[in-house]
Amino acid sequence: MERAASSAVIGVIISVNGFTDDAVQDLRVRRDRAPILLLGEEELTQVLSTPRSLVNLLQVKREALLTHGRVHLAAGPKPRRRRRPATGLPGAEEQMLDADLQPLPYVTSGGGFGEFVFVQELPDVDWAFGSGSGVCLDAAVSPFNEDGIVDLLYGLDSMGWTSAEPRWNIQQSGANWHGVGAREFLEALRGWKKREEGLENAHHTEQVTYFDTCPGGGFYTLTASIAAHHFRSVYACHLSFQLPGVPVDLQPIRHLFEQFNAAAFSYFRPLSSPAVVRHRSEEPVPLEVAGYVVSHSDLELEETHSGGASTEWVTGLVVRNPHRSEDGRSTSEEWPGRVQESELLVCALRSHHPLDDPKAAYHLYSWEYARTSEALALRLVADW
Repeated sequence: MERAASSAVIGVIISVNGFTDDAVQDLRVRRDRAPILLLGEEELTQVLSTPRSLVNLLQVKREALLTHGRVHLAAGPKPRRRRRPATGLPGAEEQMLDADLQPLPYVTSGGGFGEFVFVQELPDVDWAFGSGSGVCLDAAVSPFNEDGIVDLLYGLDSMGWTSAEPRWNIQQSGANWHGVGAREFLEALRGWKKREEGLENAHHTEQVTYFDTCPGGGFYTLTASIAAHHFRSVYACHLSFQLPGVPVDLQPIRHLFEQFNAAAFSYFRPLSSPAVVRHRSEEPVPLEVAGYVVSHSDLELEETHSGGASTEWVTGLVVRNPHRSEDGRSTSEEWPGRVQESELLVCALRSHHPLDDPKAAYHLYSWEYARTSEALALRLVADW
């Protein structure tokens, strides 16, 4: 039977109790005669939750065994971790204020689902030396619950992939919460009961979209659906990168995927369309201000009209959606459809000004956006 087998015939053994070192070594030796792939408990759980990942997973295992002589297995069960504190993540260097200049942990807006996020800066991964276009890298990760997403944020931060200004959006069936900062995102996640107080007909899940830039250029989005009950189970979680090209050093990304059991191997794929889509208003659109995004500066070089030195600068605006009708639909054909239900928008301010020197009027001049596999990152540009 064994002599009749060839490398074209591949066996698969599934075990929830793991595999001995002798069994793994035997498979390495026999790989040219009768290649057998091993599937562990964690990988089986991943395949059952996302069946479409099975083909890619088996391809990765086959290539690792036949080409590199390595038996590919997901990491074993990790020891139970203590609940990670929010203070372990960097706090935001920007702050959100309401119209009365009172600090807000996040901006609460009417809206619905849609997996979009307002960003301050949007890197264009096509803008690089040489010809060609940017690339994307997508992976389904498997955090069991909300704490798993927290661990993922800690993992990204440990690799230097957390900036001081990540943006995020948490969505329910009737409300959105927009914020800035990794630490603030964690606090908002864990404060879900307080956020959802008073919501009518709240859905059994909420969606989160998290955006941050990458060192050396590019950005990533993290999206997830989280149960709105005390178990906080995660039903789906995707990590999507857009980069100027394929990194020479893949070890950080490889380590991240192995650490968080991205069971289906992911490939860098060139973007087939422009990374960033841009629009400019034919006429500036008047905006109704509902709040401010403020950044602190230690450079006390500019004096305000009152003669004192100002260290707080307005870098963004929270405004009423000018393209939202009373029935919640968009009044602009060019407006990205996923934000049409949002009552409030968070805009980047093209010309910053001191907080104590408010302007009489603001207008929307342009907007640009990029789509990842699961999310829409939107940058709205206003000025005075």
